[in-house]
Amino acid sequence: MPAAAPQVPPTRALTRGLSVLEVLSRTEGRTLGISTLARQLTLDKATVARLLATLITAGYVVQEPVSRQYRLTGKILNLAHAASAGLDLLTLARPHLRSLRDRLNETVHLGVLEGSAVVYLDKLESDNSIRLVSVIGQTMPLNSTSLGKAMLAALPDDALEERLSKMDFVRRTERTICDPDEFRRELQRVRARGYATDDRETEPLGACVAAAIIGPAKEVVGAISAAGPHFRIRDHFDQFGPEVRATAQAVAGELGADGPP
Repeated sequence: MPAAAPQVPPTRALTRGLSVLEVLSRTEGRTLGISTLARQLTLDKATVARLLATLITAGYVVQEPVSRQYRLTGKILNLAHAASAGLDLLTLARPHLRSLRDRLNETVHLGVLEGSAVVYLDKLESDNSIRLVSVIGQTMPLNSTSLGKAMLAALPDDALEERLSKMDFVRRTERTICDPDEFRRELQRVRARGYATDDRETEPLGACVAAAIIGPAKEVVGAISAAGPHFRIRDHFDQFGPEVRATAQAVAGELGADGPP
């Protein structure tokens, strides 16, 4: 068996240079001076000056001629655009879906918002003999599915109200929430715990739990759910919910999100 490769220590200068870019990226268009950068980075000004000189040479930072302060250039945007163009939600989410399916031994879905419906983008089935029937590409109502509830709850209030004003509150079962005010209260509960549930609201014998995937710009990218017969799922909402939420956050991290929303 070949020997394992030695652990390579990180390059300190590169790590510090990336930290400079991160601080400048949070200035929302403002410029920063060396003293401010040094204070935020807890580095001495001479070190920060050398890092800035390198970043200027590489074209990622520019110094304003009058204020002598620093800001990012458009080159960083081109880099971000090229990276994001290569990121595919389906590809990034698949390993996390597989891990979640294996841990819970229940069918898992990746869904996205499309108008007033949820679209199943991906599905990995469990090994259980009794499973719910679903198809990739299938559309489902927002108000009954845990995927729909999770994504709606993650929207800002104005965007949520716009969606609600256009929704048809389809009654799938006797347990489906069709009253808009009651549905708003349900979404508040989803926000409070970080995941949504469907207890026989879409299918008479089905249940599922879902959490939204929140992207780098705090946008709703999609949601992940675990689903199965209600007799296997509903008594485990408290266990499955945090698992699904953690999986959604892991996918968000792959997309570049900083952390939990």
